This record gives sequence, structure tokens and C-alpha cells, in this order.
Amino acid sequence: MGKIKYFLCTVLLLSFCYCESASSAQQAFVHPIDARESACKTEAKTLDEWTRCTLKAANAWTGEVDKYYSLLYKKFPDNAKQTLYDDQKYWNMYKNKEYGVLDALQDKDNETKERVMFRATQKRDLIKNRAQSLRMYYVQTFPDDEQEKIEINNNQSGFQLDPVLQRSLRWLGF
Repeated sequence: MGKIKYFLCTVLLLSFCYCESASSAQQAFVHPIDARESACKTEAKTLDEWTRCTLKAANAWTGEVDKYYSLLYKKFPDNAKQTLYDDQKYWNMYKNKEYGVLDALQDKDNETKERVMFRATQKRDLIKNRAQSLRMYYVQTFPDDEQEKIEINNNQSGFQLDPVLQRSLRWLGF
């Protein structure tokens, strides 16, 4: 009987550690642009307002793309600047073509709320992903700021329990 109590105490301790880790992972860094967009959407009363919130966030992410592109460009050696410039030029061409595809999906006769939301979100995510990529290139290559390192660690954290232990906890009802 003592071994069972020891096992259950160990399992409870590990599950407590897992819960603490999971809750801290949920409190990971939230970018201010995402926070502003979320607050804006919460206050939106119409679909047009909601879409404007998303497109305003897309514009803010464009600022982040420009910011990290400029930071990278300034720090890149001269022989690599052309590569970065070409990469950004081709990404802009891709973005514009993708926007064209998304705009072509618009059907004024059969427009639905979901389709409008989908297009706005796709446009925002396209720019947001590029901004995050450029930021990670910059921070990983030129880690100037300790806060940037903390944000990276928060975004990459994720304590995971061993799958066998997870099944055992489920079997025990946890």
C-alpha cells in the first residue's frame, strides 16, 4: 500500500508541475498588435468594424515588416544586402499576387460574413508571418536586447509530459 501512495504522490506532484508549466505557457508573450486587434474586435459592433480592426492590424504588421527589414539591412554585410533586398522584393510581389487571389474570391452577389472575415484574416496573417520571420532572423542573428531573448524563450517554451505519463494520468482520472 505504501508504494501505491508513493506513486500517487509522485503523479500528483508531476501533474502539479505540468499544470504550472501549462499555465505559464498560456501567459506567453502577446504582441501589442495582437492585443490591440483583439480589443478592437471586442468593441466592434458590425462586420465592417471587425474587418477594419483586422486590416488595421495588417497595417501595423506592415510597419513591423519594414522595421525588421531595415534593422537587418543595416546590419547585414554589403555582400548580403542585395540578397535581403531581393528577398523582400519577391516577398512583396508574392504578397500582392496573394492579395489579388483573395480579392478575386469576393462575390458581391453571394458575400457572407465568413468569407469577408476569411479574406481579412488571410491578408493580416500573410504580413504577420513575414514580420515574425524577419524579427526572428534579426533577433537570432543580432541579439542586442535582453527583452527580445526573453520573448523568444516565452514563445518557444512548452514543457511536455512524457506520453506514457500522460496516459497514466488519464487512466488515473487526472
